[in-house]
Amino acid sequence: MSMHYAPLPSTPVTDDLRCSWARLFGLFVESARENTGRSIEETAARIGMSVEDWQEVEAGRLLPNTREQVYVLADAVDIEWDAMAEIVSLCRNAWGLM
Repeated sequence: MSMHYAPLPSTPVTDDLRCSWARLFGLFVESARENTGRSIEETAARIGMSVEDWQEVEAGRLLPNTREQVYVLADAVDIEWDAMAEIVSLCRNAWGLM
């Protein structure tokens, strides 16, 4: 028996949806930081970021805007580039990308 799947309708990314994806990205970063055993203060200092900005990243309210910023975040939480690229790809709607 063959199973057929109907494609999901293509819908524009709303602000609420973008916020949800951004929050998921922040949760990935938070989880990765916690896996390193470092505090927010230690991790932020490691890359020269303020504690407040790091908290905003983990809350999903501050996203990296460049590839370089993504590299820095990955380095801060000891994530290999391929894994971080997958996280960004999964959460791409946070940046309004389809």
